[in-house]
Amino acid sequence: MSLKEQMPKDAVGCFLNDGEFAEEITYTTGAGVSKVIKAVVVRYELAPAEENINRSLKKQAEIYIANDETSGVTAVNKKDDRITLKDTEGVEHEARINDVIARDEGMWYLMVGW
Repeated sequence: MSLKEQMPKDAVGCFLNDGEFAEEITYTTGAGVSKVIKAVVVRYELAPAEENINRSLKKQAEIYIANDETSGVTAVNKKDDRITLKDTEGVEHEARINDVIARDEGMWYLMVGW
């Protein structure tokens, strides 16, 4: 078995194991199809919005999800897809996908904000 074949298995079995690092989020496609999946969520405190426009603040998180049809998603649409997750106080929010930071055979690495 090659590293390329092992990466998707390790992503789901190790990193996205809710007994270890992961939690449940809801991924909703632009077509309105929702799916509860496991994700590793790294939350940030309030941060200035882009270019500090009108001095607004927003919350952000980095999200790691499986690049897999069964336990994750195989395509990400930054414009239309949404992620529902809890903030640092446990309040549920619908977040936009701000950026796809990276992707490999095992996982997507996304920046989201709300």
